[in-house]
Amino acid sequence: MAGQRFSRRWLLVAAGAAGLVAAGAVPWPAGAVEVEPADLRRRILGTVPPHVGYAESVGRLGLPQIPQLGSAIALFTSTTRIRAFVAGADRWRVAELTPAGERDTYHLDGAEYLWDFGGDQVTRVVGQAPLRLPRAADLLPPAIARRLLGPDAGPVTSLPPRRVAGRTAAGLRLTPSDPATTIGTVDVWADPATALPLRVEVAPRGGPPLLTSELIDVVDRGPDPSELMPTVPPGAASVAASAADVSGAFRQLDAPRAPRRLAGLARAPRSGTPDSQLPGAGIYGSGLARFALVPATQDFAERVVGDATAAGATVVPVPSGQAVRLATPLVSVAAMAAGGSGALLIGPVVPELLDQAVRELSERRRA
Repeated sequence: MAGQRFSRRWLLVAAGAAGLVAAGAVPWPAGAVEVEPADLRRRILGTVPPHVGYAESVGRLGLPQIPQLGSAIALFTSTTRIRAFVAGADRWRVAELTPAGERDTYHLDGAEYLWDFGGDQVTRVVGQAPLRLPRAADLLPPAIARRLLGPDAGPVTSLPPRRVAGRTAAGLRLTPSDPATTIGTVDVWADPATALPLRVEVAPRGGPPLLTSELIDVVDRGPDPSELMPTVPPGAASVAASAADVSGAFRQLDAPRAPRRLAGLARAPRSGTPDSQLPGAGIYGSGLARFALVPATQDFAERVVGDATAAGATVVPVPSGQAVRLATPLVSVAAMAAGGSGALLIGPVVPELLDQAVRELSERRRA
């Protein structure tokens, strides 16, 4: 049961995690590992090997706390403790461990279920949204590696092996070539036998890693079937919702159409199922120089603009409405409210790109 107390073994792992998270830096002999980096990237992007493990992600992006985006921002400004039960790319469960209990995401052959211990509710999600807020599952090393190591992201080179999760891991470094991205390097260490990413470090240009994720404890086996099946505890609620409805404030039926081009970048083809589409949403750019345009209600966007301004965001002069932008060395975020609607823009791109994008959106909505 997702809400039940985790075992004594997991308690011991969590209790010792603070000391183990830097295990890769301990001067243990890593041993000789000879793996061609391009081949390792190809294998990482291929089949997801079965595994069960405990991971920690540490974010130091320096984003201010904005109430409307609190849970998403916390993932990139603090430590997230995660249990992973993975049978394959389409069958897995990820549990975020919090002081109040667990928040679980189940993905079973295209169907998705969300369990919130605090809310005492299981939600069956119908459809798949093309855009959503980040969640703990996105911060596991395999998820980050597969998202960032695309063949169009840049060249890869070898890194020295290091000890991760008690095994010798082969390393590779991705160095993006597009000057529009804020990402300087993506370092990945993976098991040379299974190509399972065990540790990922994402650093901005000219700076230290600001996002680190590591599988501290992992076994190479598929989870027990019972670990992948969501159950509704006695007294808990069970509801169904479309992927678009789960998007909450980002669900705006009358949102302006996303432009084909924005800030000089083309909109990527839309994905997701018809019942989960977010009107007005779009992803622009290619490789790692990409940003998302997410529609929002004007009320929501105005509150974000107000809170971000109070937190020290940069005001972006726009032809109509109001807009602000937050910039960190690794991620840029902008919010705009104009013409009866709002929008959020976010991505690992230089801040000037989002400044240009919100000005263009404002001009379009003034017309």
